[in-house]
Amino acid sequence: MGAALLSWFEPSAFTPHGFCLLWDPGLIWLHLVSDVLIALSYFSIPLAIMAFVQRRRDFTYRGMAWLFAGFILFCGTTHLFSAWTLWYPHYWLEGALKAATAAISVATAVLLWPLIPKALALPSPAAMRAANVALEAQVLERTALVARLERREAELTELTATLERRIAQRTESLAAANRRFETALAASGVTVFTQDERLAYTYMSKDELGLKAEEFLGRTDQEVLPDPPLTALHAFKAHVLQSGQPARGEFQAGDNWFEVTCEPLPEGTGIICGAVEITGRKADEHRIRFLLHEVKHRVGNLLAVAQALLTQSAEDADSVPDLVERAGLRLQSLARSQQLLMREPEGGVTMGAVIHAQLTPFGGEGPQPFDVTGPQLQLDPSAVLHIGMAMHELATNAAKHGALSTPAGRVAIRWAVEDGTCHLTWRESGGPRVGPVRRKGFGSQVIEWAVAQAVQGQVALEFPPEGARWELRFPLPA
Repeated sequence: MGAALLSWFEPSAFTPHGFCLLWDPGLIWLHLVSDVLIALSYFSIPLAIMAFVQRRRDFTYRGMAWLFAGFILFCGTTHLFSAWTLWYPHYWLEGALKAATAAISVATAVLLWPLIPKALALPSPAAMRAANVALEAQVLERTALVARLERREAELTELTATLERRIAQRTESLAAANRRFETALAASGVTVFTQDERLAYTYMSKDELGLKAEEFLGRTDQEVLPDPPLTALHAFKAHVLQSGQPARGEFQAGDNWFEVTCEPLPEGTGIICGAVEITGRKADEHRIRFLLHEVKHRVGNLLAVAQALLTQSAEDADSVPDLVERAGLRLQSLARSQQLLMREPEGGVTMGAVIHAQLTPFGGEGPQPFDVTGPQLQLDPSAVLHIGMAMHELATNAAKHGALSTPAGRVAIRWAVEDGTCHLTWRESGGPRVGPVRRKGFGSQVIEWAVAQAVQGQVALEFPPEGARWELRFPLPA
């Protein structure tokens, strides 16, 4: 096998092809130049095919193209070898090269015939030009359509922008209206709510009854209201829902009172209500009724006291002018106590206020002769009237016969509270010596008996030489 291959390159047995041409230079050059040019041309064709295939990655018949390139490359090589054999008789090698060229040529021919129908199916240049014209027409039509669509899109964009501006304006107007509505609601104190046909809450303007506004939504009165007003309020709303007529009523929810106004919604799907808390108004009404009752009671008591005062003053008076003076001073004392009660109608009058009101007319413009000391203590109306009268009678007696009749005289008024009992004392000093009172009139009855009966207490009255002493002990209301 090796010897056979070596014989392909052994020219001793053969004569170069140039002998056949008689070594004619013109003929030799003709064959040489022709074979070399053919070989170079054949070599350039595969290069072109390979460049085309490399650039057209989408080319369908890449394998066939490479086969053609190989076939042409072999053909060029055989021509180049023909030039070689002009001088070197390597005919076995030339034959092997031609056999290889024949093999690749046959393979190319075999594979080429099935491709002919496919190649024939490809459109001709005229058909391609017609198709291009049709495509260009379609492109123009599509371009015109796209232009129209773009114009419509621009119009729609402008319309959308206009609508968005209007919506923004309407939204801002609605928001401003809602803000005004909320501000008005907050200022008015009205709670607005709506309920559907099942009387379930669908809107609540603010927190109410210890619940957040959103906690009302979807719930009925049975789920959010305490029991006492439930039946009446439910019947009230059901009547509005069924009759279609507005109504107004007052209802209590826990410790709060509300005035509720309801009317059906225009759509007929529920009711809209406004509730105003009237707890303060109800308290004022109750307070007014209480005050009217208290005034009635106090006026009756005051008239009774005034009648007794005038009657007793008349018995003690020596003359009509004396009666007028005594009765006038006592009525003024009673009026001062009554003024205190009117300023504090709910029983807020203190012991200090009563004492200062009664002693003010006896103080004069100089240094005050009174030493008043005691804790803050509120009195009921009966105690205000009777302790006030006692203070007036004690001060009147002191001004006539006791410590207040001299410039050096002093009066100490003290009160204290211990174990629910008030201890009030009146002690005079620095005045003339005093003795027991021989004549007891209306003033003595007030000091010793009337005030004790009014406050359910006990009175002690003494007249030591240094000055009168008066003590009152009475229980305080629980």
